[in-house]
Amino acid sequence: MSGLVGWIDFERDLRRHRPVVTALASTLAQRGPDGEAVWVGEHAALGARLLSVDGVKDVQPFTVRAGEQEIIAIVTGWPTGTASVVTDLAAAGVRLDGDAGPASLVAHAYREWGAEFLPRLGGAWAVAIWDGRTEEVVLARDHLGGQPLYWTRTATGIVFGSERKVLLAHPEVDPVVDAAGLREAVSQALPHGGIFQGFDRVGAAEIARYGRDGWKRKKYWGISTQPHTDDYEATVTRVREILARSVEDNLTDDPAQLLVMLSGGIDSSAVAGLAADALARSQQGSLRTFTIGFQRSEFQADVMRSTHDTPFAEQVATHIGADHTLVELDTGDILDPIVRTGMLKSKDFPTRQYDMDTAQYLTVQRAAQEGRKVVFAGYGGDKYFQGATWYTHKDLVLSGTFPWLALAQKHGAKNGFGTGLFNQDALAALDFQTYYRDVYATAVGEVEYLPQEEEWQRHMRRVAYLMNTRFGIDAGSYSAAGLQLRTPINHPELVQYAYNIPNEMHNRRGIEKGILRAAVADLMPQSVLERHRSASPVSNSPDYPAGLQRAIKAVLADPKAPVREIMDVEGATAVASSLERLTKDRMARADIELMLQLNLWLDHYRVRLAL
Repeated sequence: MSGLVGWIDFERDLRRHRPVVTALASTLAQRGPDGEAVWVGEHAALGARLLSVDGVKDVQPFTVRAGEQEIIAIVTGWPTGTASVVTDLAAAGVRLDGDAGPASLVAHAYREWGAEFLPRLGGAWAVAIWDGRTEEVVLARDHLGGQPLYWTRTATGIVFGSERKVLLAHPEVDPVVDAAGLREAVSQALPHGGIFQGFDRVGAAEIARYGRDGWKRKKYWGISTQPHTDDYEATVTRVREILARSVEDNLTDDPAQLLVMLSGGIDSSAVAGLAADALARSQQGSLRTFTIGFQRSEFQADVMRSTHDTPFAEQVATHIGADHTLVELDTGDILDPIVRTGMLKSKDFPTRQYDMDTAQYLTVQRAAQEGRKVVFAGYGGDKYFQGATWYTHKDLVLSGTFPWLALAQKHGAKNGFGTGLFNQDALAALDFQTYYRDVYATAVGEVEYLPQEEEWQRHMRRVAYLMNTRFGIDAGSYSAAGLQLRTPINHPELVQYAYNIPNEMHNRRGIEKGILRAAVADLMPQSVLERHRSASPVSNSPDYPAGLQRAIKAVLADPKAPVREIMDVEGATAVASSLERLTKDRMARADIELMLQLNLWLDHYRVRLAL
C-alpha cells in the first residue's frame, strides 16, 4: 500500500535522531515491501515505505529545490486524474520524467501552486510535504479518506504516519486509552479516529498545515444537497459513465498485478464487469478474481446473509471471462493465535467482526502470495446506492438513532454489536447511551434538505448522510499484505451525484441498489441482477464456536488477563460454559470475540486504560 512517517520538532536538531526516523518507517514494512527511504533535516524528518506498481520510478521522499530551500514530498496510495496537472506543469515550463511517480508530481506541483492543486487529484491518497521556505509540513488526504494519516504531539513537536503504530513507536508516545478512545473503538457510532489518548487524524478532504505557529486546517470538499434534475434513464447513463471512467482510471498498466475481490453481489460484480470489459477492449487479457469460501462449512442464512456468495461469484466470473479462484479457508486458520495477532496489527485496535474481517485478511494474504500488487473491491455500493439493510427497513430508518445500531438493538445488543460483556464499572465510564444520543444529534443536525422534500425523502437523506459520513474505508487487511486497495465506486463525483438521487428512483426496480444494477445490466448475468444484498461470509463450522470457547476459558483462567479490568467475568463465564449458545447465538459469539480481541490488544500493545 506504501506508507509515510514524519517528525517535526522546532526545538531539536533531528539530524541527530535519524535512527528514530528509520525505526518509525520500519513499523510500516508490511505496507511497502519494495523499499524504504528517509530524509532528515534540522527540524523535519520524513520516511517512506515503498510499493512499486507498474514499474513506476517512485523515488520517495522526493526533493525539489525552491530557491535556497527544499520541498520534500511523500505520497501514499495512487492519485488519479493527474494528466491535467502534468499538462499544466508543462505549460509552466516544468517537464516531468516519463516514469516519474506521484511524489515527483506532487513536489513539483506544490512548488508551482502551493497546496491548492491537491483537490484536483482523484483516487485514494495521502501526502506529506515539507516546505523549507515556510518551515511548515502540509498533510492532506483524498476526498473520501481512502488513505489514512494519523498524528499526535510529542514533548516539543508532532509525529505522524499512515498507521497508529508509527506514533506508538516514537519514544515520547505512550499507549494510553481513555474512556473516549475505548468508546470509539468498540461503539457503533463508527468514526475511528486516533483512539489512543492525544491521537488525531487528518480528515478526509482536509489540508492541514503545521508550523511554528501550530495548526491551520481546512476542508476542501464535502457532499452537498442539490436538486436531482435527471430522469431515470439519464441517471442510469450518468452513473455508468462515471463508474466506468473511475474503473479505467484505476486499472494497472499490467493486468498481472491486478486482482478483483468478487463476492457475486452487485457492487463487486459491477467493478469486475467494467474492469473485464476495459481489458477486453484494450486486448490486455483476462481478469483475475477471488472469492472467499470456507472448508467444511454449510451456508446458513441470517439477518445479514440471504444467499451464498460462491455460486453467484462463479456465474459472474464465467460471464465476464475471468480467471477465477475460490479461496477456501480453514476455520482453524481464523482461530490461529498468530493470525489473530496479525489481524489486530492490521488495524491497531480490535475489530467487532473478527470472523468476517479475518476471512478477508487471510484471502488477501493469498493474493499477495501470487505476486499481485493491486486489489479492486466493490466497497461503497451499499453506502451510495441505498443498499444497506437499514435503508430498506422502515423501523430502522425511523428509529431515532443510527439505524445500524438500531438493528443491533433489535437483536438484543443494547449498546451495540459485541458490547454485551463489559462490566458495570466499564459501562458507567463508557456511558454508551448518552454518547449515542449526543453524537447522533450532532450528526443529523448537519444534514441539509431541499425545501420541497417530502418527509420520507428527508428520513432517507438522513440515513444517506450518516452512511456517507460515518462509514470509512478500512484498507488495513490489504495494507498488511503489502497490497494497494482501489475502490472505484468511491469516486467523489459519483458519491455527490448518488447522494442526491431520490429514494424512489434508487428503488424503482423493487430491489435495493436499482440504479447501480441498471447501470451495469449489460455486463451481468440475470441471476446477479436479481440477487438481494448479502453480507460477507463467515464460517458456520462447529469448530469456530468450540475454538472461541477454548480461548475465552483460557482468558478466564488467567487472573492476570488485562481484559478482566473491564470484562463482566461472571457473564463471560456463563457464555463460555455453553457451547450450544455459542453455536446458535451470533450475538454471544460477537461478545466473546470482542473480549478476546480486547485482551490481546491490551496485552500486545501494552495499553494503559485511563477510564
